[in-house]
Amino acid sequence: MKYATPRLWTGMKWLLYAEIGLFGAAYYVWHRMNTNQDFRKHMHEKHPTVLEVFYRAAEFGGVKDARVNDYATWGVENQSSARES
Repeated sequence: MKYATPRLWTGMKWLLYAEIGLFGAAYYVWHRMNTNQDFRKHMHEKHPTVLEVFYRAAEFGGVKDARVNDYATWGVENQSSARES
């Protein structure tokens, strides 16, 4: 049982590396969505659920018109108000 401890630490080290990598990837996607309207359009077409989470986080943070401005620029009907009706 003396070998269990080094293997445990090695496993925890790789788990930490994976977590740091995933956090970095999530930050990269959030930063691109926050600064690039064309990327948000791509996310709207390919991954609408991720974009919805982004819009809700922005609205929680006080930016109320991000979704409205994007939809107006893209010529898309505001889908959130259609769901609420």
